[in-house]
Parts: sequence; structure tokens; C-alpha cells
Amino acid sequence: MSQTAPALAAPAPQARKGAPPGFAAVRRAASGIGGLALFIAIWKAALIWQWAPAGTLPDPFALPATLVQEWQSGRLLPAIGSSLVHYFWGLAAGTALGFGVGLAAATLPRFDLAQAYLARILRPIPPLAWVVFAIAWFKVSHAGAAFVIAIGVFWVNYFATYSAVRNVDPRYYELARAFGHGGYLARALGVTLPGIVAGALSGVRTGIGQAWMTLIAAELLGVPGMGQEMNAAAGVGAYDAVVVYMLIISLVYTLCDLAFSMVESKVLQWRP
Repeated sequence: MSQTAPALAAPAPQARKGAPPGFAAVRRAASGIGGLALFIAIWKAALIWQWAPAGTLPDPFALPATLVQEWQSGRLLPAIGSSLVHYFWGLAAGTALGFGVGLAAATLPRFDLAQAYLARILRPIPPLAWVVFAIAWFKVSHAGAAFVIAIGVFWVNYFATYSAVRNVDPRYYELARAFGHGGYLARALGVTLPGIVAGALSGVRTGIGQAWMTLIAAELLGVPGMGQEMNAAAGVGAYDAVVVYMLIISLVYTLCDLAFSMVESKVLQWRP
């Protein structure tokens, strides 16, 4: 008489207890703070052991007092405001023109052929090389600084848009033609623009940083703003003030980038 033994299932391994919610974010923050603390320690050591020429490296722990001094002097806020004026004008103009010309070059073969050599000639010329003409045409003004910024931002958006259009799958255009949308405008609105959103926004985000780098260099030549304040401070050996303005530039850029990333995440919320 056979005895039927109940099937014994092997006990499932107990799942490991996962890390508490938010642990990864805390660990990243702690690592970032640790790296920042190490950088400040190396900076302080360089000051103590005079790794840089005497008087050219400010004390990192004296920067808060310098920040308060610049605030109380009435120079800080006007400098930030002045920089933001030509920053946003140059960023807007360069982004719009770069997107428009890049889109036209990538979708209109004749226009692409007509501008190809011109783009190759002008692209290697750095934006600062145009400062001479900016001063001649616009004098030392917001318009001149915005012109120089726009040139740098233009090429970033031009190539980002051009590459994004070229990377759109040609089968989408074939599908659009099959459904009677073979005209240029219909293809642009129905296929090209939706297909290049991610690539074009990547160019805009890169241009936000490019605009700051070009702006400060342009201001060193006399346009009012944070770059001019840095140049004036360096002229009298106030390197602590120079570093303060460098940190303010970093902070303003971070805020601009954060605001744009929020907009980008909303526009691209369909992206996995």
C-alpha cells in the first residue's frame, strides 16, 4: 500500500530588506557634501602652504563676509540685473535663430546646399571674435553683449536641431505620405516637430550654459554686469570678490537650468 506524501514546496528565500525610502538620495547628498568639504580643505591647504602666488588665492572661509560686503555696497544686485538683461535677450535670439535655421537646413535640401559652406566657415570663429564688431555696431551696450551671446547660442541650437531632424526615422515620413500628408508643412507639423522635441530641447539646455560662458567673457571688455565687477575687483587685487561673483554666476546658472529642466520634464513626460 503506497503512502502518498504531501508535496513539500521548498521555502521561498526571504526577500532582502530593501533600503529605506530616500536612502539613495541621502547617500548622494552626503557624497556630494563630502566632495565639497574635501575641495574646500584642499583650497585651504593651498592657501596655508602657498601653492599659489601670495595674495592671489582668497581664504574660502572669508567669502561669506565678502558676499555681505558686496551686497551692502550696492554693487551686487545691479550687476546681476544688468547681466540678466543681455543674457536673456541673447539667449532668446540665438535659440530662436539657431532652431529656425537648423530646421530649414535639415528639411530644405536646396537651402542646405546654399548654406553648407558658409556654416563651415563661420562655425569655427569663437563668439568673442565678434566683440570688435559688437562694439563698432552697438557700442558698449546690452545690445552688443546680447549679439555676442546670441552667436554662441545660435550654433549650439543650429547643430542640435539639424542633428535631431536627421535622426527622425524616414519611415514616419513614408507613413505620413501614405495618409495624404506629403506636403512640407504637413510633414513638418505632423512628423518633424514632434520627432525632434527631445533633441531640440537638449540644444536649448546646452545653450543656457553656453550663454553664461560667453556673457562673462563679453562683460570683461566693459559691458556692465558681473563680468565687469569681476574685472574691476581683479584690478585692485580683491580676489575674494572675484570668487564671490564666480559663485553667484554658478548659482544663477543653476537656478536657470533647474527651471528649464522642470519645463523639459513637463514637455517630455511621455518619455520613459
